[in-house]
Amino acid sequence: MGRNNRQRRQAKARARRQRAQQHETVDSIPHQPRPGSAEQRAEARYAVQAGLRNGSCDCGECGAVTWEVIARELAARVKTPGWREAVGHAFVDLGEQVMSQLWKHGWMPRDLQCVFDKRLNREAAGIATALACGQLRQFSDARLSGLWRAQYAAMSDASPIEDLRTLLSEAEPKTLPGRWELLLEVLDLLSHLPVIPFVQPEPGAAKVEAAMSRTAEGSRVYEKVRALLAKAESTDSDAEAEAFTAKAQQLITRYSIDEARLDAEGDRRSEPAAVRVPVERPYEGPKAELLDYIAAANQCRAVYSPKLGFSTMFGEASSLRSVELLFNSLLVQAQSALTREGSRRDSYGRSRTRSFRQSFLASYAVRIGERLRESVDATAREAGAEAGTDLVPLLEVRMEAADAKAEEEFPTMYARQATRVTDYEGHIAGRAAADRARLQGAEAIASESPRR
Repeated sequence: MGRNNRQRRQAKARARRQRAQQHETVDSIPHQPRPGSAEQRAEARYAVQAGLRNGSCDCGECGAVTWEVIARELAARVKTPGWREAVGHAFVDLGEQVMSQLWKHGWMPRDLQCVFDKRLNREAAGIATALACGQLRQFSDARLSGLWRAQYAAMSDASPIEDLRTLLSEAEPKTLPGRWELLLEVLDLLSHLPVIPFVQPEPGAAKVEAAMSRTAEGSRVYEKVRALLAKAESTDSDAEAEAFTAKAQQLITRYSIDEARLDAEGDRRSEPAAVRVPVERPYEGPKAELLDYIAAANQCRAVYSPKLGFSTMFGEASSLRSVELLFNSLLVQAQSALTREGSRRDSYGRSRTRSFRQSFLASYAVRIGERLRESVDATAREAGAEAGTDLVPLLEVRMEAADAKAEEEFPTMYARQATRVTDYEGHIAGRAAADRARLQGAEAIASESPRR
């Protein structure tokens, strides 16, 4: 082969290599969607969803990455025009979508707040609250029941974040990964919450105003119970607190008996209603037991969900809200008694305040249950003597209906072991406090049968 032919062949080979390199370089440059386009938003949504899938397990053994790492990976492209806005939209849109699904699964704002307080830190809880409020803004008041409106208003007033989209768009670059990390944690929590029983129609459902139409909330009896318990909480006199609380329980029992008699005479059988009651930290166990005792004394059934931070209570609508009022009032009285007791230490100087207070509240709950049962039985006997008939069977029918409804909604529930009493002094002090708040024969206030 001549020299010229060799040079021409070498030149052609170089040209082919250059063309291949140019072609490879062009193919290696990823396609960049136009900033703010639907394509870029879809890409960001896919990236967020992929991050949630990759980090959804915290067992520590399957290789799942942390939310911090995933947030940093998302933030690696933050200099790409439109990327941070697209990721922000993806987070908020996914959050509101999950919230909408939770409403269809029985959740309400106060239920979510219980979970946020129990499972998230303050900043993450604020973000989760903002997501819930953002989703609910689309509903007019006419599409929410009264209880929904009240819970939404309370959540909105307590929310530290007015608008989550604005917060994300205005965040400093150095703080953005941290907020995305919190959003990943919040979305993971929300997407794994279980289906729970409905206590109100979901937003936008038909006949929302018909819900809980027979509650005592709008009645004179309910207002009297509220006023009496407020007085019991505010007085410094144990005798006065006892009288006011006893009178409140008498009113609740009398009203329940009147309703049961109307049901029996009119041959009407209403489906038991439901309400969820927050059980706040600390000492959730004995607090849930206190609610259980109060509910049972008033022909209701409470089912505690420790991982979610609330109890679901079933019973006649006329009793549920009054029972919740009584529960909160007795908690206030117990807390006042605990404050007066102060802290405790053992013979070695080590703190035993926690075991003392837990034993105090556990014994307080048991003793309150005993006294409530005595008060309800006495009131039922008194009302039966006035009516010339035994009214206890009417109350038992209501209790059976509440039990049946609870078992229907929680078919896999099991009896929970009662809180162990490990501090004898706390046990004695708790029973003494319950005696001071006892709920029988309050002579300071004359008995009165409620009129509707």
